[in-house]
Amino acid sequence: MDEGRGGNLRGRAIAISRPLRRLLVVGALSTTAAGVPVDLGAQSACAPLDAGMYLDVAYLHSDNEPGNNEWRTKGTSSYIGGVTANNVTAFFQKEACADSRWGVQAGLQGGRDINALVPPDSISSAETLKHLYYTNVSYLAPLGNGLLLTGGLIPGNVGYESFWAIDNPTYTRVYSVDWVPYFQWGVNATYPLSGRVETSLLVVSGWDYLAAPNGLPSFGFQVTWETARERHLRLTLYYGPEQEQTALDLWRLVGEFGGVHRFGHFAVAAKLGYGSEKQADVAGNPRYHWVWGSAWFRWQALDWLRLALRPEFFSDPDGLAAGTRQEIGAIATAVNARIPWRHNDIHLRVEYRFDRSTGPEGGFYQGPDNVLVPNQNLLIAALNWRFRALGN
Repeated sequence: MDEGRGGNLRGRAIAISRPLRRLLVVGALSTTAAGVPVDLGAQSACAPLDAGMYLDVAYLHSDNEPGNNEWRTKGTSSYIGGVTANNVTAFFQKEACADSRWGVQAGLQGGRDINALVPPDSISSAETLKHLYYTNVSYLAPLGNGLLLTGGLIPGNVGYESFWAIDNPTYTRVYSVDWVPYFQWGVNATYPLSGRVETSLLVVSGWDYLAAPNGLPSFGFQVTWETARERHLRLTLYYGPEQEQTALDLWRLVGEFGGVHRFGHFAVAAKLGYGSEKQADVAGNPRYHWVWGSAWFRWQALDWLRLALRPEFFSDPDGLAAGTRQEIGAIATAVNARIPWRHNDIHLRVEYRFDRSTGPEGGFYQGPDNVLVPNQNLLIAALNWRFRALGN
């Protein structure tokens, strides 16, 4: 959640100023130290070049012991019953700043998690393009407080949690985040209206970056208001044509509102979201909806030890978001031991979670025949390791 879909570079609000981003990262239960918010235009020091590797290896045990080893309805960390590499990424990045206005980000990725990036109606090159990590170029234009433009394969603007589990307070991500875009082709423009308010406009090819239902762009907007040094609110909107037919009344609308507050060694965050789309290919053209919500509570017990609790709900009664008509409630508890060593950032994680899925198509797989049952208990052990060859 904390650094959002941009992994180690930036949050889902792609190109926010580095000092404000540090505040949002900490406030959103991050593993990163806080910074003092200042105006982007006044920023002079550049972050160093950063290049390295990221590894995510986990073992998930379910009391259901599904025969197909699958966590139903889940995109990331979905393999049950064995050790698996969920993510392996090599990355390079350089931030744009006042002293060096051009920035770049690139990388290659593999592992089980990237398979969920490919939708059923994917383009022919999807199996190749899914291996491309965020790859874009940015430029900080000397206009007013500083206009940051980023173009290429960029993070989407909906959702708090990162595609990299190491940046999140719990190892597993919420259901809703798995069914909003981690990656999108497009351009983002971010401008700080003041030292406390920052806006972002997004123009992208569509919701699923590995699908092409039409040739029209979709649009995103985000505003982040730093209400206090350790507190912020954020509103995110997404609007665009995601079907073959592109009439305006068929466009998808998604909105999300959330906030973060940090006090001492404790931090809390919450978000609520809503999605809606009228269906062109269903008799009567019904409007489908889905809603979600979650809260994160994190306690920095020791310098190296963090504890987290996260309840969530995900309601998809029409099956529009995840493809199955169901309502899910879940609660996750997590222990994260962090071992920084030279250029290595190592996280050893243990998590327990309980999930309940109901509705006409709800349920989790159980047993060798993969019958559907409403409840699932998971015990998870994971290693997250980020090695920075150039960065600090």
